[in-house]
Amino acid sequence: MPGSIRWANGGTVTEAPEQQRTRAGRVEYFDVLRAVAIVAVVGIHAAITEWHQAPVTAQRWEELTWINAALRFCVPVFFMISGALFLSPHRAVTVRELFRKRIPRILVAFAVWSLVYGLIEVYGPGGSGSFGELVTRFFQGHFHLWFLLALTGLYLATPILRLVVRERRVAWYFVWLALPFASVLPLLTRVPVAGEVLARMLDDMRFDLVLGYSAYFLLGYLLSGAVLGRGALIALAVAGVAGVVGTVLGTVLVSRAGGEWDELFFGFLTPGVAAPAIAVFCLAQAWGERHSLSGGRGRAVVFLAGASFGIYLVHPLFQWVYRQFGFTTEFAPPFLSVPLLVIAIMVPSALAAVAIQRIPGAGKYLS
Repeated sequence: MPGSIRWANGGTVTEAPEQQRTRAGRVEYFDVLRAVAIVAVVGIHAAITEWHQAPVTAQRWEELTWINAALRFCVPVFFMISGALFLSPHRAVTVRELFRKRIPRILVAFAVWSLVYGLIEVYGPGGSGSFGELVTRFFQGHFHLWFLLALTGLYLATPILRLVVRERRVAWYFVWLALPFASVLPLLTRVPVAGEVLARMLDDMRFDLVLGYSAYFLLGYLLSGAVLGRGALIALAVAGVAGVVGTVLGTVLVSRAGGEWDELFFGFLTPGVAAPAIAVFCLAQAWGERHSLSGGRGRAVVFLAGASFGIYLVHPLFQWVYRQFGFTTEFAPPFLSVPLLVIAIMVPSALAAVAIQRIPGAGKYLS
C-alpha cells in the first residue's frame, strides 16, 4: 500500500506490500477475521444470558466470565475491518455514496429488525401486548442493534477521518490520544473519591473528539498497512492474552465486591478488550501474507464472511426460540455447552441470512 509503513525485525522501515487480494478482489484475511468475529459474537450472546443470572460467587459464573472475556475482541475487529476498507486511499468513498448507499442500508436494517424483535418481545410469550412498549422498543432497538447505530456514526465521520489518515503521524496521534480519554480514564472514574473528581473533570472537559469507536476505525487502516516482525507479533499476542486475563480478574473483583455482575471491564473500549482485538487483527494479517485458504476451508470462510452481517442481525431470533424450549447453556459445563449452543445458533442463522440475501430488492438491506 503506497505510503504505508513496514515494521520489520530490528526496527527497519520499508514499504508495506499491497494487501493480498483473492477471490474476486476480496482481502482474504478480512474474510477470515469476519468469520472468526461473527462466531465470537454469537458466543458472547450465548454465554451472557446465564452470566447475568448466575451468582457471581459460583464457579460456572467465573467460567462464563472467561468465555466472555476471550471473545470480546469481535466487535472492535469488525470496526477495524470497516476502517481499513473505508479509509483506504485506494477506495473512492464519497459523501454521496455514504448517504445514498451505505447509511440507508444500515438504517433500514435497524428499522426492520428492530420492529421484528419488538413484535416478538411485546406480543410473544410473556410479552405485555402494549403498543406503547412496542414503539419504545422500536426506537431503542434490540440489544444487539446498537452496533448498527455505532457504524452509522462512523460512516458519517468517514469523510473527516479520511482527511486525518492522509498524514499517518496525525492519525497515530489521534489513536494515542484516544487511549487515555476513551479507554483508560473512564475506568478510573470508578476509583473511590478520586474517581468522582476525575469524572467531573472529564464531564467539564467534554473532550468527545476521540471518544467512541473512531480509534478502532483508524487503527484498522493503520495496521492494515503495517507488516510487523516476529518479535512485535509475539509481543502483541502476549498483550492480548494479558488483556483477557486482566478483563477476567477485573470483572470478578468488581462484581464480587458489589455482590452482582458488573460489566465495567467488558466495555469494548477498555484496554483489556482492545489488546486482544489488535492482536487478533495483526496476527490474521501476518497469516494472510504467508498463507491462503483453499478448498473446502476457503469456501466455508468466504460463506461465513459473506453472511456475517445477516447472521449478526438474525441470530438472537434463533437463540430466543431455543430459550422457549429450555435450550440454554445450563445443560452442561460452560466450556462444553457454549460451543454446542453456538453451533446450534450459527447453522440456522447462516442459512436464514443467505435466504434473506436472495430476496429481490430488499435482501441487501436486511442481511
